[in-house]
Amino acid sequence: MNQTTTSTGSNRHLARESALEVLYAWHSSAYDNGAIPGLIAGRMDEEDRKQQDVEYMRLMVGGVLDHREDLDAKISTVIKRSLRSIATLELNILRLSTWELTTRLEIPYKVIINEALELARDYTDESARGFINGVLDKLAKQLRSSEIESKK
Repeated sequence: MNQTTTSTGSNRHLARESALEVLYAWHSSAYDNGAIPGLIAGRMDEEDRKQQDVEYMRLMVGGVLDHREDLDAKISTVIKRSLRSIATLELNILRLSTWELTTRLEIPYKVIINEALELARDYTDESARGFINGVLDKLAKQLRSSEIESKK
C-alpha cells in the first residue's frame, strides 16, 4: 500500500493537493475565512479527487488556518528572508508541511518532506523545490530531532 494511502483507501496525497489549492485560493481571496467551506466543497466535487482523504484535507486546512502565525514563526526561524518574499504556493506548501511535522508525529518526517516535494514538483519550479527542501530539512532537524537521531 502506498504510504500516502490510508487503510480505507483514501489518498492523502490527493488531500494534500486539495488542501494546497484551498489555501492558495484562500490566500488569493485576501484571507477570507468565509470562503473556506465553498473552497473545500469545490475540491471534494472534483472528479479526479474522489479518492482523497477528505477528513485529512479538512484537518490540514483547519490546522494551517488555526495555527498560521505559529507555523509562519517556525518557518521564519530557518530562512533568511521575509515570508512576504516567498511565493504563495511555496509558502503554503511550507505551512502544510510544517503543520504535519508539528502535529502528525505518526507520519515519518521523510514522508512529509517527500510529499512536499511532490507538491512542489506539480505546482512550482526547480528553484522553489530546492528552497522548500532546504527549509523542511532544517525544520525537521528542529521539530523531529529525536526521530532523526533514532534513525542514525
